Amino acid sequence: MDNKNTSSNRRPYFLFLIAQLYIIQGIPVGLAFDAYPILLRDAGVSLAIIAIIPLAGIPWVVKFLWAPLVENYWLDKIGYRKSWLLPMQFLLAILIAVIAFTPFTEDTTSQLIGIIILSCIISATQDIATDGLAADLAQTNNITQINSIQVMGNIAGMLIGGAGVSICYDCIGKTYSILLLVVIIIFSIVQLLLWKEPKLFYTSEPKPRAKISLFFKRPKAYSMLLLALLIPFAGSVILTMSKLILLDRGLSVSDVGLYTGIGGYLTMILGCILAAYLLKKHPPSYTLKLGFSLLASLAFSWSVLNYYPSYINPVTVMISMTLLGIGIGFINVSIYTFTMIYAKQSKQTATDYAVFQSTLLLSEIIGSSLSMTLAEYFNYFVAFLSALIAIIAIFVLNKKYLKLFT
Repeated sequence: MDNKNTSSNRRPYFLFLIAQLYIIQGIPVGLAFDAYPILLRDAGVSLAIIAIIPLAGIPWVVKFLWAPLVENYWLDKIGYRKSWLLPMQFLLAILIAVIAFTPFTEDTTSQLIGIIILSCIISATQDIATDGLAADLAQTNNITQINSIQVMGNIAGMLIGGAGVSICYDCIGKTYSILLLVVIIIFSIVQLLLWKEPKLFYTSEPKPRAKISLFFKRPKAYSMLLLALLIPFAGSVILTMSKLILLDRGLSVSDVGLYTGIGGYLTMILGCILAAYLLKKHPPSYTLKLGFSLLASLAFSWSVLNYYPSYINPVTVMISMTLLGIGIGFINVSIYTFTMIYAKQSKQTATDYAVFQSTLLLSEIIGSSLSMTLAEYFNYFVAFLSALIAIIAIFVLNKKYLKLFT
């Protein structure tokens, strides 16, 4: 990569642009999982129909299937990654505008769910291109900064699309609340149009076609996938179980949403900021160990709180959720740093990184579903025990695998 391309990566505008892209692609996720269920329920739609909405997350799990398509086709006049980023944002703006003007009724639910799923496919496709752009232009000394921006941007987008729309709903109504999201996307499109994507060294010469199969031929690919499958599991279990325990102990749905939703997201951002600071002086394995140490202590403390509910009060809940958010923030930034470093070593960065991200999300889904199953058939302690087992497995594997990057 030439000096011009390298210097473009260091400009604050590039980091600002990357943050915008991650925020935009987090908006449909917040809409689908936070705002839409509330708005549809408020419109009188049955819970049986609303329960279908989580299926909108499937494109994020299987996005690696079309990642080679994003990697292999582009228009030189527009740019390697911009060839996908621009049309995806235009389509996303159109779909969200359609949702804004569509009445939320029982009769339009099928249409709305179809648009929601399509918007998630588009945002997942944008994520492939965004991750590829970030990995392409990242350097060793700022990968951690970019990964922190990635996690915080996604969280901010989910907050804007979820809690933001829900809060504005009572003030300006459904249509204008959702149209505000379109304005944010248009602003991002303008910024993207003004930015000239650097010419990557391998886009000006024949480039091997990206294939998913090539990822599995890389050294230690299976070991990295195993780590990606284990690492998010514990955080997902503890977050899911904490919500159920609070509901079982009499807290209202709105209070649980406040503690674990908005409060959880904000503390995750705090964890990302702290992780970025620590990673300036320490390797990612250091923050990963800190994050898992916090989660292990929380698995124990939530087990105790479940058996002694008299200790559940705003103070203990806030402390627990703050530590959980910080721990998950530490872990997310660490694993994204590991996987981006690994993906960056190949010439199909977007494809390889998409495989990792799909695996990470699958781990969260398994953690949430499995923990609820264990809690239903056994008890909460067994669910928390599964989180501790996953954490122990990570520490055992850490010495053999994760130190490869220290």
